[in-house]
Amino acid sequence: MDPAVIAPEPASGGRRPESPPPSMLGTLRRHGVKILRNAAIITLVVIAGSFLIPNKFTAATLLLPPSETNDLSSLFSGMSGALALTRAFGMSGQAGTDVYLGVLRSATVSSRLVKRFGLARVYHSRDEEQAGKTLRSHTALTLTNEGFVKISVTERDRHLAADLANAYADELDAFLRLNTNTTARQRREFIEKRLAETKTVLANAENALQEHQVSGHLPSVGGDVLRTSQVIGELMSQKVGREVELGTLQGVARGPNARVDQLRAEIRQIDAQISSLPPIVTRLGRLYRTVSIHEKVLLVLTEEYERVRMLELRNIPTVEVVDVAHPPLHKSQPRRALFALAAFLVASVAGSVLSWIREGALRAA
Repeated sequence: MDPAVIAPEPASGGRRPESPPPSMLGTLRRHGVKILRNAAIITLVVIAGSFLIPNKFTAATLLLPPSETNDLSSLFSGMSGALALTRAFGMSGQAGTDVYLGVLRSATVSSRLVKRFGLARVYHSRDEEQAGKTLRSHTALTLTNEGFVKISVTERDRHLAADLANAYADELDAFLRLNTNTTARQRREFIEKRLAETKTVLANAENALQEHQVSGHLPSVGGDVLRTSQVIGELMSQKVGREVELGTLQGVARGPNARVDQLRAEIRQIDAQISSLPPIVTRLGRLYRTVSIHEKVLLVLTEEYERVRMLELRNIPTVEVVDVAHPPLHKSQPRRALFALAAFLVASVAGSVLSWIREGALRAA
């Protein structure tokens, strides 16, 4: 037999050697054009489909954060409306920005905007509650790197987006003004009661002092009595100021309040200082001291009463707008270039992997 026609012996075990799996680089060289062509087709389909998505526009309003220098005629020692409100609820002035954001996110503000712009009809919602949820999902509230409060609203109608962004600032201002004026009214009512009491006590003290001096033909009081009366008068004016603030806070705050506890502690300290002063032994000195104290208290209450009356009747904005929202010229959504890039990358990667798997399966078969 011719050795040239003898069939080669099979490998050990009677099995043919397995082919090595294809490399990804080799697969890309062999099928790269096809992969890119398919990716381009998918990208074109995605771009065409993106035109079915309606354009949306984003308008933004920029607000200054509340600070102690925004409004010198506000409720508590020159604080702005938001800071006065945070003080009333026992929070620090730095929490004023959180009050802004909390009010803007509230269902009360969104409900007012839904009614004001008829958003239940615009959004084709079942009711105003659902329209409010849709509005909140279209609204973004952020803080810029500079600390400004930014209100962004995204809508299909560019004019509606701008109007809603500006309306958020209006509703925030109205809320803060209403609550600050309400607190001022409660403060005024409390001061009115103290004023009436102080005037009555002062009139009685002056009458008693005059009668005592006339009946006894007594001279004026001495220097020690004058100094002691002045010190007690200053301390009493400080005490009355804290009592006025305490009475106001107790009218608006609910639950535990750190500021209320602080005011009570300060009042106790003032009482302790008054108790430590040397007593006045003469009846004339005691009467003069009573008159001096209530004169000082009456002066403090009168000044505070006039200031709170002006605050209660004020009608000036409490929110300062840095940038007013205008209808945007360019759309913010959809980002078709980003869609196209993502579609091309995903299609290319998926095509490469599928080609490599298919080629490996064919070799194994």
